[in-house]
Amino acid sequence: MKHTPILLLTLVAASASAAQYGVLHDLNYNRFGVGYESDKYLKSVVVSGEAKLGEYLLIGGSYSDVTGKGADEGLDGKFSRFGLGLVFNAGPGDIIIRGSYGQGNLENADFTAFGVADETSVGVSYRAALGDGFEGEFGYARVHTRVAGTNLDAAAAFIKNDNVFKASLRYNITKNIDATVSYAFRSKVVGGNSFGLSAGYSF
Repeated sequence: MKHTPILLLTLVAASASAAQYGVLHDLNYNRFGVGYESDKYLKSVVVSGEAKLGEYLLIGGSYSDVTGKGADEGLDGKFSRFGLGLVFNAGPGDIIIRGSYGQGNLENADFTAFGVADETSVGVSYRAALGDGFEGEFGYARVHTRVAGTNLDAAAAFIKNDNVFKASLRYNITKNIDATVSYAFRSKVVGGNSFGLSAGYSF
């Protein structure tokens, strides 16, 4: 990801330009969303929520209904995450530090293959208004993933520490309704790059 600093500087410059033309620093963190995510091996329907408590603290979580694709077609599972974060104002945008823990499972229809996974993540991102209803966020996370299972072969089990870079673009259709698209750059071991699309309600 040698272009990461360039992407981050572009987002900061765009948000600074938006602020110069009267875009207010008014980022809402109280949101409920429903979305779709897909990587090389899995596709998921995701229900998520996040809320800001006080001036700095974020609390959130998500639940994913997971279906295998490609080599993992026929597997189904569930995955839940819980996270905490801190928000700090930085010029026209916010710096966000987040930590999360997730746990889930995968199994096939006759239960002859079963696996469990857990995931721990710590990361930092920058979020800012870009003008005309758009917002952008770009971040980095260090993610520890462990996959094991009683009926998975040795090749299917792994432990991986991954550097994940994620970019998101949100369009606020109204004050309360938005559409968000995201893309994450990840290792092939944990499923490769991931695409996400969601609709949200801010409260």
